[in-house]
Amino acid sequence: MSTTLADIERTTARRVGPYYYAILDRQLPSTATFDTVLVPMLRTTIDQDIVQNLFLLRRGLDYQGNTVTLDPFDRQRQVATVDPLRGAVTVDRPWSVAPQAGEVVEFHHLDPQNELREVVRAGLRRCQFEDRYNLGQGYFYEADLTSALPWLDDLNMVTNMQIGPYPGNGYGGGPCDIPYTVFGECGHVWVRVEGSYGSPYYGGLLVTVRRPHFSWVNGADTIGGPTQDTDTLNVDVDYAAAAAHIEAWHMLPAKLQAAAAGNTQATRDQAAQEFTRQSFVHRLPSHRKVGFSSFFGLGGGRSVVINA
Repeated sequence: MSTTLADIERTTARRVGPYYYAILDRQLPSTATFDTVLVPMLRTTIDQDIVQNLFLLRRGLDYQGNTVTLDPFDRQRQVATVDPLRGAVTVDRPWSVAPQAGEVVEFHHLDPQNELREVVRAGLRRCQFEDRYNLGQGYFYEADLTSALPWLDDLNMVTNMQIGPYPGNGYGGGPCDIPYTVFGECGHVWVRVEGSYGSPYYGGLLVTVRRPHFSWVNGADTIGGPTQDTDTLNVDVDYAAAAAHIEAWHMLPAKLQAAAAGNTQATRDQAAQEFTRQSFVHRLPSHRKVGFSSFFGLGGGRSVVINA
């Protein structure tokens, strides 16, 4: 399920308001000036404007996926005017490096840098996956997990503890669950192993945790989350976009309400129901020895929004 931060942003953009993906004119030798570009998909004889006041975003790619020259300060602008007969889009201030023929641009409802990216990053903190760690060599009775894993900052993130084969721990079979206690100290998450297997244990201790996708970027641990278009995450793109949609309603209610007012975008409750559905699709296993695989109750079959 590997996807990029840019992919998640595009999927989220389609949910939170008007969004258009376009390719600049490839036929003319010069398709752009320092403040105007020609967008064939916008050419029409009808007096209409679907991108007025939207943000124009450049990611530095052409229609074939090749990199094009892009000054970081030119990454985004707002659309000032549109000439539908020519498909000419004029932005609010000039670029230092004009867009190239065939360059890809995107039109966004949310500010790509200060709004869209932030709601996507916030949504990735909601999306969780299961991971497991070996505490390494040495005798263990207690261990400071946050010291080794700085992103692990909540007691509920630890879901199981097992002992595996390791010289000196007195157990030679496959991984076996053992009793444990999780507690906090000075803002850190600690785990204490317990039971009658002969603790403290020497190595072979496996800790199962639930962690946010925000903390696993480009195949490595991070506390800063994804920051670049090309950063890769092992998350389902619809799961991440549904989470970002909810965060957009929390962080930018006025803009989301404006987009939903015309019944062309999902309402807050509809967005919450979709994230609830995605949460069930991607729910993590429970390590409790006795439990139910699905929720039940006396609600009379009524739909309950739990992720608003």
